[in-house]
Amino acid sequence: METFDTLVRALTNNQKPSSPVKVTMFEVATMDDVNHTFPYPSEGVGGYYSSTTEGPFLVTFRNTLRTGMKSARKAARQSYAWGPEVRQHEYLHHYMYQYFNANYPSWYSEGFAEYYGSMQFPEPNIVEIGHAPFFRVDTIRNGSWIDARELLTAKSYGDVNDVSALYAEGWLLTHLAAQNPERGTQLQMYLNSVASGTDYEQAAKQAFGNFDALNSDLKKHLKNINAMRLSLKPMELGDFEVRDLSPVEDKLMRYQVRLYSGYEVSDLPQIISAVQAIRTEDPDNLMGLGIQAKLQNLDGKYADALASSKRLLELDDNNVIGLTEKGKAMVGLLDSSANEAAWEEARAPLLAAIEASKTATEPRVAFFKSYLTQGILPSVAAQNYMVQAFDLLPQNDEIRYLVARDFEQRGMLDDAVAVIEPAAYGTFDGDEGKKRRRERLMKRFAEKYTNIQNYESPLEMLNRLREKQGKTIEADPEVDSE
Repeated sequence: METFDTLVRALTNNQKPSSPVKVTMFEVATMDDVNHTFPYPSEGVGGYYSSTTEGPFLVTFRNTLRTGMKSARKAARQSYAWGPEVRQHEYLHHYMYQYFNANYPSWYSEGFAEYYGSMQFPEPNIVEIGHAPFFRVDTIRNGSWIDARELLTAKSYGDVNDVSALYAEGWLLTHLAAQNPERGTQLQMYLNSVASGTDYEQAAKQAFGNFDALNSDLKKHLKNINAMRLSLKPMELGDFEVRDLSPVEDKLMRYQVRLYSGYEVSDLPQIISAVQAIRTEDPDNLMGLGIQAKLQNLDGKYADALASSKRLLELDDNNVIGLTEKGKAMVGLLDSSANEAAWEEARAPLLAAIEASKTATEPRVAFFKSYLTQGILPSVAAQNYMVQAFDLLPQNDEIRYLVARDFEQRGMLDDAVAVIEPAAYGTFDGDEGKKRRRERLMKRFAEKYTNIQNYESPLEMLNRLREKQGKTIEADPEVDSE
């Protein structure tokens, strides 16, 4: 993955310094195990990428699915190992969202990840770029097709009737643009236009012109897919520290994954009991104490979380998780009648966690939120820490929203617009009926699941901010995001 990251940086001409925030990658055994990491029923998902206020993460499966395309000649046309590709695909979502702070249509986000994600390493110091992902090619050959106009005007997955075709054609158009300079220039023009707020259909027409001609070129290109084979100089990536999990940590890892992906709130008491039972085998295991404290805070058991975090800090007095969970628990135990000294005392562990780590986003967000819990405008220091969290984790929607909302409350409308704008341009909320339906769903999901927050949409916020500035951005009424 370090080699892969280095190559993608070179191929995309990314001159930005490497982010100090690293993505946490969980690899489970099978696709079924991937689907079991969701807090709700799921099937058919090979991997996924997301972020919490604690950081970015991805989940993929370890076992390799073979498609039967094993010969070298055929492998140059189609990929044949699905497993490593999924891992690379999900990492590319992290790469795009971490380093390119712009709105990208869903089809391009997936097309970019499919194009570079199918990168193969058949021999040492050899890389092949541009393979045809087997399952995407099959989708098109089995008759799934979205007209180029529909693809280019789709802002999200909900704007098309066939999501599998969106993935497949997103890859195909990205592949065509990578190997056809004229189409590559057109794609870049289109992406720049939609990122700056141009209507999607207008941007598509200006960049690509005739949609029928583009449809024809895409279908021709599918019959002539070529992969580039490059020789690499040996890379000196340094040493990597690797250790086995202890037996207790091995049992706890599924709960660690779910802290990232989320839990059903009603399940938390049962989950806490299960973790406590595992911890009896090794009561002073730091990972176990950290997971337990996090779960207890999520469940509103602040006194229990405080006890767990204090024990963790007795064993490791500068532990960032211990300090963060202690501060969150102390804040949770306060009410609006608490005096300022009590709030300062509760925030002290969060400040210590921030001091202990320049890259930990969770204590910075928790420190900021403590003022919201108190019901007052966050301090300048809290605002600065929140901006740091946003700089570290720009892809997290909650952090982005809270920063923009804070700027708005301080009358810094231009700054608020600049923060929320990239997320808003890719949002379509539909008509008033669909908006109300979305609001009901989001409220229900926020109540039912951890890691889901019920905020207004980025487009709703941007419209509100524009109204304050005397401007309004409207969603295209012809596009259906259902």
